[in-house]
Amino acid sequence: MNIAVQEAQGRVPVTIMQLHGELDASNYLNVITKAQEVYQAGARDLLLDLTDLSYMSSAGLMALHSAALIMRGAEPPDPEYGWSAYHSMAKDREGGVDQHCKIFNPQPSVDRALDITGFKAFLEVYTDMGAALASF
Repeated sequence: MNIAVQEAQGRVPVTIMQLHGELDASNYLNVITKAQEVYQAGARDLLLDLTDLSYMSSAGLMALHSAALIMRGAEPPDPEYGWSAYHSMAKDREGGVDQHCKIFNPQPSVDRALDITGFKAFLEVYTDMGAALASF
């Protein structure tokens, strides 16, 4: 998997993190690390561009959730704690929509995973770039 980062301007500056390839247990920590890097560099609003993400495992879901937490200034769950990290995701589904991390253009299989797992309850999904940027 490759990660590309670019900046865009909506009402506020938005960092776009483009994920290319497959997101799974072999590389999900790269997404978390990159989210931490952009946050430390000053990013506060993140659009996860999944246009070129062809596959996402449960580890990938943890990476997206961790990125959202990082953009809120919160510490992501330690992936070494296994199920407790997944319980943290369940709590966020009950907490409402995240305002600082959103998803752009997931492929059908990735979109299904987001839907089935309830991620769409707390991470907004957009298929129009202009609308996505304006939503921040």
